[in-house]
Order: sequence, then C-alpha cells, then structure tokens
Amino acid sequence: MTPMHLKNKNTAAHVIQRELIRLVYATVPLAVLVVFVNSVILCFIQWSVIDHATILIWFVAMTALVLLRFVVYQKFNNLGSSQKISAFWERFILFGSAASGLMWGAAGIWLFPEDDIAHQVFLAFVVAGMCAGAVTSLSPLLSSAVAFVLLAMLPVLGHFLFVATEISGAMTVMGVLFAVMILFTAKNLNRTVRESLLIRHENKLAEEAIRRQALYDPLTDLPNRRLLIANLKQEIARSIRHNYIGAVLFLDLDYFKRVNDSLGHVVGDQLLKQIAQCIEACLRDEDVVARLGGDEFVVLTPEIGEEMGDASKNALLLAEKICLLFDEPFDIDGQLIHITVSVGISLFPGTDNTPEELLQSSDVAMYEAKKAGRNRARLFLPEMQQAVNNQRKIEKGLRQSLVEGRLELYYQPIVNEDNKIYAVEALLRWNHPDKGIVSPAGFIEIAEKSNLIISIGDWVLKSACEHLAKIAEKNDLIMCINVSPRQFRESSFVDKVKKMLLETNVNPGCIRLEVTEGMMLDNVSETIERMKELTDIGVSFALDDFGTGYSSLAYLKQLPVSVLKIDRSFVLDIGHNSSDAAIVETVIAMAEAMKIGVVAEGVETQQVLDSLKRKGCRQFQGYFFSRPMPFAKLINLLESRQGANILGFKEPGCIELASKCKENSV
Repeated sequence: MTPMHLKNKNTAAHVIQRELIRLVYATVPLAVLVVFVNSVILCFIQWSVIDHATILIWFVAMTALVLLRFVVYQKFNNLGSSQKISAFWERFILFGSAASGLMWGAAGIWLFPEDDIAHQVFLAFVVAGMCAGAVTSLSPLLSSAVAFVLLAMLPVLGHFLFVATEISGAMTVMGVLFAVMILFTAKNLNRTVRESLLIRHENKLAEEAIRRQALYDPLTDLPNRRLLIANLKQEIARSIRHNYIGAVLFLDLDYFKRVNDSLGHVVGDQLLKQIAQCIEACLRDEDVVARLGGDEFVVLTPEIGEEMGDASKNALLLAEKICLLFDEPFDIDGQLIHITVSVGISLFPGTDNTPEELLQSSDVAMYEAKKAGRNRARLFLPEMQQAVNNQRKIEKGLRQSLVEGRLELYYQPIVNEDNKIYAVEALLRWNHPDKGIVSPAGFIEIAEKSNLIISIGDWVLKSACEHLAKIAEKNDLIMCINVSPRQFRESSFVDKVKKMLLETNVNPGCIRLEVTEGMMLDNVSETIERMKELTDIGVSFALDDFGTGYSSLAYLKQLPVSVLKIDRSFVLDIGHNSSDAAIVETVIAMAEAMKIGVVAEGVETQQVLDSLKRKGCRQFQGYFFSRPMPFAKLINLLESRQGANILGFKEPGCIELASKCKENSV
C-alpha cells in the first residue's frame, strides 16, 4: 500500500472515529433522562423490600453520576464543529459507561431482595431494559457498550445463580442468552454505523473532489475562471454597496511558449506551479489569484483604494511588485529559467461592471503592456475603451454575418514561370453591410481570440471545396486553403477534412492546406501526425509566410510539406535590399535541395519577377498577375484564357498591374 493510500485510510479512520464520538454524545440527554427516571421507579418499587438507607445511598450515587455525565455533555456540545476532538472525550465515554454499568450492577447486588421473587424479576427487567437501551446509544463505541452490559448484568445474573428459588436457574440461563444476544446486536450495530459513516465520508470526499475540479485549476490548485467570475461578481457588488475601489490584474507570461518548446511541457508545468506560489505569497489574505489557463493569471484585489487616483497608484505598485518577482530566475530541477510578465490593470466599479467586461478590459491593457515592450504594467485607460467597443462590435457583426451569409471567398491565382495559372488561393473577405468588402486584417485576430475562428474555418473549407468541384470539371487546378492554428489543433480537424472531400467529391490531390510556422511550434509530434494522416489520402501542405518564424529549419525536415511560400516582406524589396535577396536565394536553394516547391508571394513588378526567376524561383503570386477576385470572375478568367498567359487577360476590375495597386494582398 502506497504512503498516499495509507494517509487517506488513516484520515478516513480518524474522521469516522470523531463522528462515532459525536453520535454517542448526541444521545446523552435522552440517556441520562431515562437513567434518572428508571432509577426513581426502581427505588420506589424496591422501597418496601430493601433497606431505605441502602436505596438512598445508591440513588444519590446514581444521580451524581447522571449530573456529571450531563455536565460533560454540555462542555462537549460547546465545542465548535471544526474544533479537534481530543482523546479525553472518548475516554470519558468509556468511563461514564463503565461507571453507569457498575451502578446498575451494584443495584443487582444491593437492591436484590433475597426472598421476593416478584421484586427480583422486576429488578432483572429494569437492568435488562437499561442494557438494551445502552446498546442502541453506545454501540458506535463498541467497547463502551460491552463494558456497560457486562458490568450491569453479571452481578444480577450471579445473584440468580446462587439464590435457590424456583425460577433462579431459568432466570440465569435466560439472562445469559439475553446478554449474548445484545452484545452481538451491539457488534452488528457498530459495524453498520461505521460502514454508513464510511460511505458518507467517501461521498463527501467525492463531492468535494468534483467541486474542486469544477472550481480549481488542477495544475496550480488556484481558483479557475468559474470561481474567479463568482468572486469577482461578489466583489463588484460589495464595491458598489460600500463605495470602495478594487482592481483586476491580468498577467500573461512573456514568451512562455519558448519554455515549453525548448525544455518540454513537464518543465513548463513546474514553472507555472512555482510562479503561482510566488504570486500567491506576495498578496494579501483577502486577495485572490486565479489561473485562467495556459500562462494567464488574474489577481483580484478588493479595497485597493477609496479614490480613483489612490487606487490607480496602488494597483500599479502591486503590479510592479509582481513584476519584480520575475527579476530572479526560477530554479526548476537545477535549470535556471528567466522569464518576465506583462500586466494589464482594470479598476472597478466603473463603466464595465460585469466580470467578463473587467477581464476583457484588463486583457486589453495587458496587450498594451506587451506592445510597449513587455515586462511592464499598463492601466486600462478610457481611450482604450474604444478599442474594446470596436472589438465587441466586430465580434458581434462577424457572428451575425456568418449566419446571414455575408462571408465570401476571393481567389488569387498562383502562376508558373510561363505565367500560367496552376493554382488559386482562397482568401476570406467579409462583405460588411456598411464598410463593404473587408479583408481578414480587419477581423481575423478577433475571430482567433474567440471560438468564431473554428466556425469560420469550417465554412471556408466547405465553400472552397464546393467551388473547386465546379472548377475541376474543366480545369486541373490546385485549391490552396488557409488553416488557422486553432482550427488545425481541433481533434476533429482531420475527420472534418475527409468528410468535406467526400461530400463535395473533390480529388484530395487538388487540395493544398496552407499552415503557418507558428502552428508547428505548439506540438510538433501531433502536428506531424495529423499532416501525415492527410497526406496519406493525397492532400498536400504549404508552409505559409516562410522565414518569419524562429525555428522552422529545425522542424522543416520532419514536416510533410510540399511547398514553401516566401513571405512578401522578403520579396517586395528584393531588387534593392541585399539581405532580402540573400534570404530569398537561400530559401530557394534549400527548397531545391530538399525537393520542395517554392512560391514567392507579393510579386508586384516585372523587375521583382525577373529577379526571382534569375534566382531559380518558378512559382509566383501577387498583384503583378492578379488581385484576389470573386469566384464568378475567377470562372470568367479560367473560361476565357483556358490556362493561357494570365498577363494577356485584361478584364477591367479583375487584373491590374502592381504599379496601380496600393493595398496589400491578404
């Protein structure tokens, strides 16, 4: 048995024993009342056959014992429910039971009439009744019940055994059988009570475990979002009622993902636990620190000031105090880890008086801290409110547009060295009721922060496959579809792709999913596994925005990628910037050696195109060839040119040279 199991077993035994003691003390008032009443009746009945002085001495002694037991009961009853029950209370139960049994045993000797059978039987009846009652009240502590029964019955049974009367032998045998029966009953009752208490204890532990899982973070044992929201709601109401100001501090670790990537998730988890302990140690008792998930923590500090100026100052001082905790490295199993934290602060009560609004405001302030250079704190200011309102407005409009069908797919051709279209990239657009066509730059980040990106990604995948099914009858094109990191990490993503291909009857070989470098870093082994599962059925992958990440080269040889897309930031100035030219040339050479295709994004001039061709690039995408266009215009283009040189197609509003373009392709 493991030490933990032993500890749990010992804890359960201690709790059950404590409850058994409470059960016995709970019966004391009724027990002493019954003892006193039966003592009075017994003395009254035996008064005519027993010496009066003997009766009075016994009665006074029994009454004194009854009063002592009641006084001790009162003291026990004054104990708090959480106060520890010492061994004294259990020992007194045994003492009181034994003393009471001795007194009834003494009655069997002193109050036993030698020549009056009727009074002898009455005395035996009273003692037997007291023993039967004692079994029900004392059975939780079996030793006390046994002590009472034996001490109470043995004297009267002995008297019957040695008194030569007509029924003494029969009374002795019946008394012994009765004593044995009630002792077995006491044992069974004790077992039943213990089992019931054990079941109740285990149920209570199970309920507490379920409650803890629902309200606390399993890694750090801090309150989770649900409990934080409940506490925050309560503190907001108290702050309004009592006219004080509280603060919410939103903490996000800087570059924590690098710790997981370089040292592993086990070390990352240990770091999170150590950070949680450090933050909790520097707070007041009334403050609350919670973990929302990942590397995000929230500190709720009520009554931080009575005036807004003092509250702001105190909140910033607390945030700086937390930031100072990260000045020294954290020691995780001998590894010194340097990490910093960015903090956003929101005060309450204010215009935002719901927990969700406060968390969102502090989250906005935290991102302002990151934009300012990280490792610092920022207070949520009124001018930031506009950004929050815009974000809420965009999210609401995006949800509505998804339902109303206001999302559209535009397509930008990808051409080969002969300027012939061999693929198209599906690009999302939002047909806003007021702003017209909006590119993803205006809403995709907000969609990423919410669950909207999953629904939007599913719609893009389905719509692109349906459009490809219409094109594929006359044109052998590759459909390039962007996949968001959150969408790709969904456990059902692979199944969704397979289902979509089956429903639209599209050739998997015509689907190329475009993923970013950042997505590779979250869980490399799982990413590779999912990619291979799709490549096994013919789907290909392109690594988008190549060169903007920091660890692509380490994983590139492991990834089943067929195309690298050179980010437009390296392509735009290739003719004038030697560093960009060197990077592009290196990527092309590396891809050629690894037998991976290369697509240069952002081609906007003939000069850039010629430079790329001289460096060995054979596939291009950009405004020099075509802007993104609606599906209907793409069909028109494909039917008109049938794969011919795209630069010869001059439909107004569809294809324009880069010299006339001022917006970036997204």
